[in-house]
Amino acid sequence: MKRILLFAVVFLLIASSELLYSQLKLNVKASASNLLRYGSGKETTLSSTTGKDYFEELGDVRLFVNDFIFGIRYEYDDPIEYGTGTKGISRRYVEFNKDNFLVRAGNFYELFGNGLVLNAFENRGLGFNTQFDGLKLNYKNNWKNVKLDATFVGGGMVYDDYLVSGREETYSLRGGNIKFSPIKLFSFGGSYVFAKGNIPSGNISTDITSELFEGDFAFNYKSISFQGSYANKKTITVPNSLYPQSKTPRGDGGYASLTYASGGLGVTADYKNYRFDLVTPDERSSTNPTKVLPFQNPPTCIKEHSSTLLSRYPHTPDFNDEVGFQVDAFYTPVEDLTFNLNASLTSRHYDYMDVDTTTLTRYERIDRNNSFLPSPENKYSPYWELFLETEYYYKQHWYFKAAVGRQYSVLYTIIDPASSDIVHTFTVPVMVKYDFAKIYSVELHAEQQWVYNSIRIDKKKFNNEYLSLSVSRSPSLIVNGTIEFSNDEEDPSGKKMWGTGEITYKFSSANSVTFSFGSERGGLKCSSGICRYVNPFNGFRLMVINNFN
Repeated sequence: MKRILLFAVVFLLIASSELLYSQLKLNVKASASNLLRYGSGKETTLSSTTGKDYFEELGDVRLFVNDFIFGIRYEYDDPIEYGTGTKGISRRYVEFNKDNFLVRAGNFYELFGNGLVLNAFENRGLGFNTQFDGLKLNYKNNWKNVKLDATFVGGGMVYDDYLVSGREETYSLRGGNIKFSPIKLFSFGGSYVFAKGNIPSGNISTDITSELFEGDFAFNYKSISFQGSYANKKTITVPNSLYPQSKTPRGDGGYASLTYASGGLGVTADYKNYRFDLVTPDERSSTNPTKVLPFQNPPTCIKEHSSTLLSRYPHTPDFNDEVGFQVDAFYTPVEDLTFNLNASLTSRHYDYMDVDTTTLTRYERIDRNNSFLPSPENKYSPYWELFLETEYYYKQHWYFKAAVGRQYSVLYTIIDPASSDIVHTFTVPVMVKYDFAKIYSVELHAEQQWVYNSIRIDKKKFNNEYLSLSVSRSPSLIVNGTIEFSNDEEDPSGKKMWGTGEITYKFSSANSVTFSFGSERGGLKCSSGICRYVNPFNGFRLMVINNFN
């Protein structure tokens, strides 16, 4: 790593020397942003209610000097709301970009292809961060209709497990990606990643070496576009007391997307088949050294909703063992009316059986010929959804949106199938917005949900209701109030009503302050395949956003 950074510094010094000789006038610009988050209240867990306080300050500064960018982030978390806090410099880099060539030394994120072997990003709201520290090189060029895009990355990463506080995985990575388009209709790509890692499980850590390959293909012709990816992963584990024998399993994964768009109709069909770590039920673990690596985040093929109640019981993707599809269609018969239909189904590949006749357990896979297709049977832990939404603009001031959604999920328990967690919901969200007097608007969200949850001890069926009313005066003021009801007798918070009031004042389009106070229900939250359980919270929150250019 030191040699890579040294190379980057030398390169930048040479480039800057050339710049000083060739350009007498410096073009200097700067931009800065600041995010302040503060919260104080009480958090409810399954066992108790305790105080919850967080204070987060993030300041980002970028300096542009001709072809150079210098960036730095100062972070002060005392403490952070989710994840691992920092007090000091959490991001710094220098980047040079000229004549189709880019070099960046310091912190970076990167996406190769469709993310089957590398998709590093940050989701601060969930405490997830796969930031690398090292070197990134990129070269792009076009020759008439021929395009080339090549990237090399090398660096290290300390991955803080966003679900287990204090648990860290460390990785050293080298990789490259190349995309080549010989003609306008086609493009091809290939990626290779070599990674060494250390994965802790309790007090024992396992050293691994992984090699990952991905091939990509894309096709575009008039109203039709297609893209597909296939990836292969090999992991070698170093024997230790927890895993006394070295393992060299292979896993693979595939993703494809076909889109048709013409006139007022658009249809996209997505397919996934992720088999990066097919293991028996007793071997499934987030600390398994042969698992999918934290910087592997392929497409989920599941719709993400803006509706509060439709997002209440999301599906947690398992990139180690999951197959499924999604069809999403938009239709606009007239200019002011749009329909959206979405259907998805996902499941595990196989069922297993205990073949040991003693008190011990030894699972064997039950093969099925059509494992490349998802199954709705409970033993495959399926998740499926049907969703229909319509949007309508009436005259100049009215906007309506209404939807219906049916979701069904199973978390299958092979030891005792009767105790499997089965949840199915039927949800109806409605939104109405009215603009008046040119600068005022009123927005109402009303959602109703009927739920069945098999693991409830007593009342397995219950209802949820959600209401939100927002009044805004453009461009500076937004006042919002939300309230949620439930007759779930076993909600972890022990409550049946939650309410929050919020005020946002915008000093300008890039500077705002938001105050909120009340109770939030909590629950499982997901974004881009990353999910975590957020505990119910009751208290005060403050957020200040500033951007200076």
